[in-house]
Amino acid sequence: MIFRRSRSNPSLPRGAAAAGDPGHSRALSSLFEEHNRTLQSFLMARLGNEQEAREVAQEAYVRLLQLHQPGTVSFLRAYLFKTAANLAVDRIRQRANRERLDRSGPESELVDRVSPDRRLMAAEELGILEQALRELPPQYRRAFVLHRFEEWSTGEIAKELGVQERMVRNYIGRAAIYCKLRLDGVSASEATARVKG
Repeated sequence: MIFRRSRSNPSLPRGAAAAGDPGHSRALSSLFEEHNRTLQSFLMARLGNEQEAREVAQEAYVRLLQLHQPGTVSFLRAYLFKTAANLAVDRIRQRANRERLDRSGPESELVDRVSPDRRLMAAEELGILEQALRELPPQYRRAFVLHRFEEWSTGEIAKELGVQERMVRNYIGRAAIYCKLRLDGVSASEATARVKG
């Protein structure tokens, strides 16, 4: 909405005459003449956009004009600036929401883009990893699973298994090497020999 000057009072936006009270109209006219430039500068500093600053200033004046009992607002200037500041905050939030939605892209981009080949490879690797874990000695497997998947500390695992923390680190390290070798295509017997060696 663009402010238009009232024909009856060129310094006031259209709609001011509807306030009915001549004293109120004069107060608003004076407020507009004395503070409009300051108000727009105030909003420009907050919004960083001249067009938005003008729009928010106009909306603030419209809200001031719509007061049913304008006499109850003893400091019209403070009320005007407070209203404008609140409207500016609303604009900034709306802009941030729009930018966030724009960054997320169209809905089609949210669709899973993993190719069937990649999906099949991931499933195969998961199968190999599960098999490798089954091939590990129970203590190695338990330490590795608790550490990597349950995020237990080595101290907690040591208490659980009844061994020294140094031994837990040894189990986890050897299990990780074994699983990596198996994922790289090394046979179970060769991977076991490498881990022991």
